[in-house]
Amino acid sequence: MTIKQARAAMSHPAFCGLSRQHLGELAAELAPRWVARCESGRHGRREGDRRREAGEGPKHELVFIDRLLVTRVHRRTGLTHEALGVLYEVGSSTIGRAIRLRTLEDVFA
Repeated sequence: MTIKQARAAMSHPAFCGLSRQHLGELAAELAPRWVARCESGRHGRREGDRRREAGEGPKHELVFIDRLLVTRVHRRTGLTHEALGVLYEVGSSTIGRAIRLRTLEDVFA
């Protein structure tokens, strides 16, 4: 299963509990806050400005919308990290980090 197929399946209202339109609106509202929070954390760890250009360095295995979907689906259905990892073809620890570190509460903090 490709990430595109997993995203399509997980965005179904039966899994995530939101209509696709509402999910899109939620993602559009939260994405800038998530990016700002990530950058703020990086700035604190670096103790200063960027050392590389934006976009360089390691890439997230799951982009924001996928992180949002796995969090919604996990909390709504109770699917395990292993099961979600199989759908997205990533390790269960990647799913765990996506759910644990980037929950909606973190975005609003």
